[in-house]
Amino acid sequence: MKRILYLFMALLTFAGCKKEEELNFDDRPEVRMNQSIEEVNTILASSPNGWIATLPTAGGGGYGFYMTFDRANQVVQMAGDLTDESATKIAPSTYRVKANAGAELIFDTYNYISLLSDPNPSSFGGVTGTGLRSDVEFLFERSTADSLILTGKKYRQVLKMVKATAAQKTAYESAQYKTLIDKFKAFFVNNANPFIEVVSGTTTLKVTLTLNSTNSLNSGKRIDLTGVLADGTTIASANMKFAYTINGVSILGDGLIWNGIKFVSMAWKDANTLAIYDSTGKEYIVNNSTVPLVPLHLLFGSKYSGLRSEYKTIYPGTSTAGADILNYFHNGLIPAITGGFAFNYGRIDLDWNIVNKRFLINGRSSQSGPTETGGWVTTSSYTYTVDANGVYKFTQFSAPSGGYVSGPLSRFYTFILNNRVAFDYFSSGGVLYGRMTSVENPAIVMTFLLK
Repeated sequence: MKRILYLFMALLTFAGCKKEEELNFDDRPEVRMNQSIEEVNTILASSPNGWIATLPTAGGGGYGFYMTFDRANQVVQMAGDLTDESATKIAPSTYRVKANAGAELIFDTYNYISLLSDPNPSSFGGVTGTGLRSDVEFLFERSTADSLILTGKKYRQVLKMVKATAAQKTAYESAQYKTLIDKFKAFFVNNANPFIEVVSGTTTLKVTLTLNSTNSLNSGKRIDLTGVLADGTTIASANMKFAYTINGVSILGDGLIWNGIKFVSMAWKDANTLAIYDSTGKEYIVNNSTVPLVPLHLLFGSKYSGLRSEYKTIYPGTSTAGADILNYFHNGLIPAITGGFAFNYGRIDLDWNIVNKRFLINGRSSQSGPTETGGWVTTSSYTYTVDANGVYKFTQFSAPSGGYVSGPLSRFYTFILNNRVAFDYFSSGGVLYGRMTSVENPAIVMTFLLK
C-alpha cells in the first residue's frame, strides 16, 4: 500500500514539473505579443541610414517614401514622392507600435502617408470620405536582414521597406529625390512616343511605354506597356502602379507582366539612357518614335475603356470652341439648366462597347462632392461606323435617360450627332491625353483623360 502511495506521489510531482516546464517553453499570449512589439520596434530603429519604402493605394496609384525612426522619442522623419514639397522636405511626425491582432505600426500624427487617406479631396484628390483608400495602420508580416513587410490594416496594401545605404540617405537628405523625379518627368515630356523592343520568337516587337506621374485617381502613378503582338493584329496591354525611389522607378505588386515578361523597375543606365528591367535583370532601352506606334482608336475597348472630362477641368490641347461645349456642362450643374437641381460635382464619361459597337455618353452628377460610383447618371447610347483612318460617325441608339444632366450635356449631344470625329493622342507635361477633333469643323477640339 505504501509502495502504491509513493508511486502516486511521484507521478504528481512529475506532472507538476512537466506543467511548469511547458509554461516556460510556451509563453502566454501577452508575453509573445510583447516580444513581437519589441521585435518591430527594434527592427525599425535598426537601420542607421533609414528605410526606402513603397506603398500602393487601393484607389489610386503607388507612392514612395524615405523614413527614419527615433525609437526613444517615437518620431519618424519622412519624405515622399507625392509632391515637390514632400520630395524635398523631410518632415517629422510620431508613430507607435502596439498590439492588435499582431504587432501594429501606427502613424498617429498627420504626415505624408496620411495624405493618401485624407477624406477631403482638396487635400490630395481622391474620393470624399476615403481619399485614395490607403492606411495609416500597418500589421507586421515578416522581416529579413535588410527588409520589413507590413500590410495595411483596412485596405490590405503592402508597405515594403528596405534598409537604405549611407549614400542613399545622403541623396534623400540633399533633395536629390526631387531631382531624380524631375528627370523622369522631363524624359516623358521630351519623348512623346517612348517604346521598348521585345523579342518574341523571330519577331522584334515595338512596345509603347507610358509613365503617368500625376496623382490622378484612375490613371496616375501607373506604368503601361502596349503593343501589337507577332500576329500583327492582336493588341496586348498591361499596366501596374509604381513608386519613385532614389534609385528610379519601382514597379509595385507582382510587377508589370506583358506577353509573359515580368518588368520590375526602371532606372537610368547612364546620364542620358533610360532602361526598364525585367525580373531576370534583362535590360530594355527606352527609345522614342516620331509617331505613335498604335493609333488611339484601335485601343478603345481594350487598353482604354474610354475618355473622361473631370469636373471643371479643361485639359491642354482643348480649343476655345471645344471648351465652350465642355464648360456648358461643367458650369451648368445649376437649377436653371438641370431642371431645378444644384450639384457640386459632375463629369462626362465617354465609353466604348466594342462587342456591340456602342458608344455611351454618361453624365454623372453629385451633391456630395467627387464620387466614383455615387450620385446620379444620365446615359445615352449611339451606334457608330469607323473608317480605316479612325474617323467616327455616331447615330443615336437610345435617348438620354436617368439622372439630371441631359440639359448641361445638350451641347455635347448636338456636337456628337452633327460631326464626324477623329481621335488622337495629345501629350502635355508628361501626361498622355485623348483628343477628339471635328472633321467638319477642325476648330472644335476637346481633350480628355484616357481611362
